[in-house]
Amino acid sequence: MPRPDANIPAPSSPPRSALAAWRGLPLTAQLLVVGMIFGLGWFLTARSASDRQQTEMRAVTTRLNQLHSGTLMATRIGSGLRGVMADYRAYVLTGDTAFLSAEVLERIRLRIDLGALKSLFPNPRVATAVDSITGLLSQWEDSSFFPNVALRRRSPLSALGPGSPGAAALAAGTRIMRTAERIQSDLARDLTAATIQAELTVEDDATRYELANFLIWTAALAVFLLVLTLLMRLVARALQQVVAASEALDAGQYDRARLPNAHQAPNREMAHLATTFEQLAANIERREGQLQQDIVQLRELERLKRDFVSTVSHELRTPLTSMRGALGLILGGKTGELPTKSRDLLQIAMSNTERLIRLINDILDIEKMDAGQISLRRDRLRLRPLLETTCTGLDAFAREHRATVRITSPMESDADVIGDPDRLIQVFTNLISNALKFSPSEGVVEIDITIEETLVRVRVRDHGPGIPPEFAERIFGRFQQAGGADSRKSGGTGLGLNIARGIVEMHSGAIGFEPADGGGTTFWVTLPVAAPYIGGDDARRVILIVEDDPSMRDVLVAQFESLARAIGVPSAEAALEVLTREPVGAIVLDPGLPGMSGLEFARAIRQDPKLRTLPLFLFSAREHASDELRAAGIRASDAFVKTRDSEVLLFDRVRLELQKRR
Repeated sequence: MPRPDANIPAPSSPPRSALAAWRGLPLTAQLLVVGMIFGLGWFLTARSASDRQQTEMRAVTTRLNQLHSGTLMATRIGSGLRGVMADYRAYVLTGDTAFLSAEVLERIRLRIDLGALKSLFPNPRVATAVDSITGLLSQWEDSSFFPNVALRRRSPLSALGPGSPGAAALAAGTRIMRTAERIQSDLARDLTAATIQAELTVEDDATRYELANFLIWTAALAVFLLVLTLLMRLVARALQQVVAASEALDAGQYDRARLPNAHQAPNREMAHLATTFEQLAANIERREGQLQQDIVQLRELERLKRDFVSTVSHELRTPLTSMRGALGLILGGKTGELPTKSRDLLQIAMSNTERLIRLINDILDIEKMDAGQISLRRDRLRLRPLLETTCTGLDAFAREHRATVRITSPMESDADVIGDPDRLIQVFTNLISNALKFSPSEGVVEIDITIEETLVRVRVRDHGPGIPPEFAERIFGRFQQAGGADSRKSGGTGLGLNIARGIVEMHSGAIGFEPADGGGTTFWVTLPVAAPYIGGDDARRVILIVEDDPSMRDVLVAQFESLARAIGVPSAEAALEVLTREPVGAIVLDPGLPGMSGLEFARAIRQDPKLRTLPLFLFSAREHASDELRAAGIRASDAFVKTRDSEVLLFDRVRLELQKRR
């Protein structure tokens, strides 16, 4: 007998709600479902719209391409009509059958284009125009072309003179072809107008399609953002923890850059994020320590580099100089007569010793330039005697290369410059010695001095092979030699021109080269002329002296009063006040000012568009690095040191700058 409750179904567990099932999904799964729904809806909507748009665009594009092709053909037909007439006239005038052959080919192409245009546009307007042009072309052939060609073949050009049947046929043919050209021009204009209209239609359709796509995207994005916002609320608390840990990491507080561990994390993603964050904090802390060690090592390497340069200066230059002296004594016969072979070998050693000395000196100069450690004297120099001294020092070198050096400009061609005589001699020695190296035997190196307003230009011209064009852009680079193997044999280091350019630019000058007429190369150097004294008082021009030392300020004001109206102030703040009311022509500045420093004042001046180009001269108690000067907008040639440069040199430099701006 069955139990009474045998047919009663067992109670089932309550069904999970859809919301509970959704919340039970991992965050990545939720985002995946939302993305799939969003993507599917957007895909179906966009695909439908895209298919419709593509169908419409294909039809419009086909029509537009047809119009473009027709316009091109119509233009080509016009060119063909003109070409047929040109070749026809050329044949009639010259009788050259080459023009006749060209005309025949042009006419064949013209008929092909006419047929293609008619096939491309079967509408009555185009067909009528094409038929008219074709008929006029046939009429022209029968009434003008064939009769005159036959006449020209058997008669001279005079047979087509005024009043002749040939001339009448030629004129009639011209009228026919002009009629054809008018028809072609109208047809081309109509096709162009239709093309423009089709292009406007394409643009309107594109705008409409873009608007439709924008609306589809906007609606889909709005739905997606709504669902995404609901999801993000579930992880807002976890993200706040991530932000707090990130801020601790950014502040370098690595012990606080922690997230809840795996047992405390709200989900598996946060547990994994916590582990990753801990590893990231540890790695950053370790790499920061490594970076500090690398900085220390780089500073040590920089110190070793400076020590190496010092070692080269003291440990290599001195023994090489001794070796050169000893070799010179031996070659000079101080140790007795030498066999010819021994003398040749010793001469090779002597040449290479001198080459090493030059290389070391050049490398040291380059190093000093890069470090901004080259200091220049600023003496008032007469340029021609300096060049004569340079030439005298190169007499032996010139004889060795069987060449001579000559200053070709007259004696009165001379000028005063402000600069370092030793460094300028170094520049001109380099240019003249290079010219001697590449001069032919018995050649002459010519030196010319010319005055160009506020500049003096020195040209050094040789008669050698010249500089290859492919090398011209690199000639002032480091370790660059235009002569290839010949330069190596002559002992060049490839640094001389680079050093020369640096020295010239430190003198506020320029250096360059150009091919010389008749062969060879002319190198030129321009330097500012130390202008003659300019007296008088100019009320429109003010020299502002910014100096906190009262006695030095009084000296400078008295010095510049003879040049312009000088105003002395003790601070940068007072100088800024003067600039608001006075038309200042130049500023002489002491960097060690109370309050705002002189370099800060210079930077403020350079940031003002109205004062950016105002001449600014530094008169300091110490040498400043080139980086400091560049950051303050002051040229190295405008920085003077009180213990090295006199007030007279500063006066000459300011006077030259004011003269240039008159």
